[in-house]
Amino acid sequence: MSDERRDHERIDIRMPTRMWLDEQHKGKPIRFEGHCRTRNLAIGGIFLDSSYLLPIGFPLNLEVQLESGEHLLARGEIMHTVSVDENAAESGMGLIFTHVDAENRERLLRFFVSDRIRSFYEERFIVEFPHLADVLSLQDIALVLNLWEDRDNRLLALKQLEKGAAPKGAPMAKKKAR
Repeated sequence: MSDERRDHERIDIRMPTRMWLDEQHKGKPIRFEGHCRTRNLAIGGIFLDSSYLLPIGFPLNLEVQLESGEHLLARGEIMHTVSVDENAAESGMGLIFTHVDAENRERLLRFFVSDRIRSFYEERFIVEFPHLADVLSLQDIALVLNLWEDRDNRLLALKQLEKGAAPKGAPMAKKKAR
């Protein structure tokens, strides 16, 4: 997918991911579970490295294991696929997030630390306000900046979809002590 079509900055990161569906889809019962790794992550979606490709428009529940050990739970829809036949080194699927509850949106915004945010925090924020280094972490600043930079209100749309679209069969998210 070209950078011009992307709505959000991406970070290249490989994390274990469980994907599943256990519900009716297009009038048929679907029970599917698979495991893969992320290739990259954005505020609005994710790309999964996968040797099996599901159809465009297919909904999936996701459980991404973050580097902190926490899990990011989301629901998405496959927007595009890349097969090895298309001169790609690895095959995979790009998903747009269609549902991320409030707790997981916060987790996503705190986790998503691009090079630009890291540079701002280290070279500008902490230099300007060194006394706040123990009060406001890089993740706190990432939360605020990512929410601020949500140009197309993608996260607002996810919030509006929140009722009744939560991933089914997901473990309860563990609360993080602050």
